[in-house]
Amino acid sequence: MSARYDVVVIGCGHNGLVAAATLARAGLRVLALEQRDVVGGACVTESPWPGWRISTAAYVVSLLHPRVVRELELARFGYEAYRKDPASFTPLDDGRSLLLGSDEAANAAEVARFDASDVGGLRRFGEDAERWGAHVYETLAAPAPSRDVLAARWGAHDAQAILEASAADLVRRYVRTPVLQATLATDGLIGTFAGPELAGTGYVLAHHYAGRALGVQGAWGFVRGGMGGITRALALALRSAGGAIRTQAEVERIVVEGGRARGVVLRDGTEIGADHVLSNAAPHRTFLDMLPIDALDAAFVARVRAWRCEGVSLKVNFALGELPRFTARPGTQLQAHHRATIHVAPSLAYLQQGYDDAAAGGISRAPLLECFMQSPTDASIAPPGKHLLSVFAQWFPYGRQGGWSAARRDEAADLVLATLARYAPNLPNAVEMRQVLAPPDLEGLLGLHRGHIFHGELLPGQIFQGRFAARTPLEGLYLCGSGAHPGGCVIGTPGLLAAEAVVADAARAAG
Repeated sequence: MSARYDVVVIGCGHNGLVAAATLARAGLRVLALEQRDVVGGACVTESPWPGWRISTAAYVVSLLHPRVVRELELARFGYEAYRKDPASFTPLDDGRSLLLGSDEAANAAEVARFDASDVGGLRRFGEDAERWGAHVYETLAAPAPSRDVLAARWGAHDAQAILEASAADLVRRYVRTPVLQATLATDGLIGTFAGPELAGTGYVLAHHYAGRALGVQGAWGFVRGGMGGITRALALALRSAGGAIRTQAEVERIVVEGGRARGVVLRDGTEIGADHVLSNAAPHRTFLDMLPIDALDAAFVARVRAWRCEGVSLKVNFALGELPRFTARPGTQLQAHHRATIHVAPSLAYLQQGYDDAAAGGISRAPLLECFMQSPTDASIAPPGKHLLSVFAQWFPYGRQGGWSAARRDEAADLVLATLARYAPNLPNAVEMRQVLAPPDLEGLLGLHRGHIFHGELLPGQIFQGRFAARTPLEGLYLCGSGAHPGGCVIGTPGLLAAEAVVADAARAAG
């Protein structure tokens, strides 16, 4: 071996950096390896065009665990987040729209224009969704509990809602206005190859209400300067604790000797020894690509092969010369709705049809769109007078029939733009540049297996004890990425839990 460390971490995404920084602060000699020339993984700020700072993939923050922020002193290293308010804006073809935020009176007035009976339903949904999110929050920084434990802890009603219900069923219990139902249901669909009627999407919804990074249960916000502010702070925390980072260092395989992980070999042939190897890569990449074929038993390998991990997310970043001028709320001057999440989600039927298109082997011809503009509240990310529109679209499967050619990427981006132009007709002429990332691009650029942003579905069978644990069947190897409990979104606790397992195992071996 050319060098030896106590710990080698494969991948400098946010979870890998959390694990590495936590272990360095515990006094271990740590090296974190990143195949790209920049750290951050899917949580990164980059400049594809001069004067622009783009959150390439991940775009908003909520679930970043307060323990991670506090224990790694991220504020000291430049991390700053602020709440996105209003929360959501959904325009409709008929010229109406729905704008929801933190002001309950304003929400009531918005909803009453559709159906006054839904005002109380929205309030009750918000209360219950925050409670479901609080239930999930309590599991984020601890080893995965069993279903029986969860049912006993949460009660039968909440356990059914979180673990069994569909997002559509949940929202229909509270409200009946189609656009309100669809707006609320989107939290159960993001990043998921499932329609709103699929049982289990209620968990995805609860997961998206679990964050407390902004001090309010379920609130979402932006990171000042873009999402790379999180991983820059984590990298500084790692280095300040004595840890090292090596970029342009792609790991080809994990060294196994004497029935345990002993280090890694890089693509260039460099060998690095370690007592503990942590992988921030997805389960398939970690267990099937980087390990010898006989390192794991057949049953575990079969479980990895059966892991549901089909990415359906298309990310398009548009550089705009002016703000969108929505037919429902005219004007290109800055207004409240420009600061909100902009949804194209008029009804549950619309969302279900979008999923059905993709499930039949194609792509969504009427996609769910979740759009963000941080530039109205953070002038640092765009040139003066310009704006950045970041669009998260689905369903656009990795394995679509016919594959993903350059022409098909452009067609998908054109479809996204045309869909938005139905509601904001000035957009096509306002676009100055665009960046298109289909699922194969998310895999090739960021290492997300099959382009799945969560390293695998957050659905029943793949959550809690159905997800992979930090400790793997191979001694000395730990999974610290989103494929491990508690799963995806920018949480950090998969890295934290893996680091805690390493410390405990090292103490046990020494004592």
